[in-house]
Amino acid sequence: MTTHPTSPFHVEIRGGGDPPVVLVHGFGAHGGFWRRWLPRLEARHTVHVVDLKGFGQAPAPPGSDYSPLAQARHLVELLRGFGRIPPIVIGHSLGAGIVVAATLRLMDEGGARLPGGLVLVSGAVYPQKLPPFLRLAQLPGIGDLFLLAPPPRFALRMGIRTIVHDRDTVNAEQVEMYRKPLRSFRRRRAILRAARQIGVENGGKVAQRIGEIDLPVLLLWGEEDPVVPLRLGRQLAAELPDSRLVILPGVGHLPPEEAPDASLDPVLAFLDERSGQRRWRKVE
Repeated sequence: MTTHPTSPFHVEIRGGGDPPVVLVHGFGAHGGFWRRWLPRLEARHTVHVVDLKGFGQAPAPPGSDYSPLAQARHLVELLRGFGRIPPIVIGHSLGAGIVVAATLRLMDEGGARLPGGLVLVSGAVYPQKLPPFLRLAQLPGIGDLFLLAPPPRFALRMGIRTIVHDRDTVNAEQVEMYRKPLRSFRRRRAILRAARQIGVENGGKVAQRIGEIDLPVLLLWGEEDPVVPLRLGRQLAAELPDSRLVILPGVGHLPPEEAPDASLDPVLAFLDERSGQRRWRKVE
């Protein structure tokens, strides 16, 4: 395992095999979100597990830009560093929106370093009403209470239970995984700033260009997702030129947590299909 030497992300590299895979978590999470996928993934692929700037073990400088578009710019820099085989980039929730924004930016640069394909899990790509915890974070005064101390375990547990379908899947290990980085005031300050930099207007610009992404895209959605409803997954499937939508019955917003095997199986099949792509596309 190692970390990327120049990215403002923290990147852990695991396993071996092509095509390489890049994992991008959603808001409030970090690379540990993928822990139940990793044993099978890294047995077959080189996996780059990203902590976005400000999250997990990544740098969290005060006053920095943690907006989704800024994270997308950093992701572009990371993707430029890959070798001859383009990676498959996987994003969850807000991380999926960041992946889409980074892909569009690479297209604007000529497309020579486009990913070999995308996997969008419960993807927050379209402008939509923010979930309650983000709306509260954006309120002056109320959001600042987050800075005082790490959230109590019971509060985190309750929050996670509101976004999954089967509440019994939420356990102490999962709660502690989310809570561990929040022990740091510096990290809480960065996450609060990131919450306040999520803007609908920028998401709208990205959403208007969905149809331009002519890459193979796997869409993975919990049928009972209360955060990014399935209707948005269906909309994405309709607008993307080359996409496949896999719906997971009895699953909410956290497929890799709620149904790790059922959610990973179609991803591994998608990766097998992409394994024949050996080089970056040539752009005249």
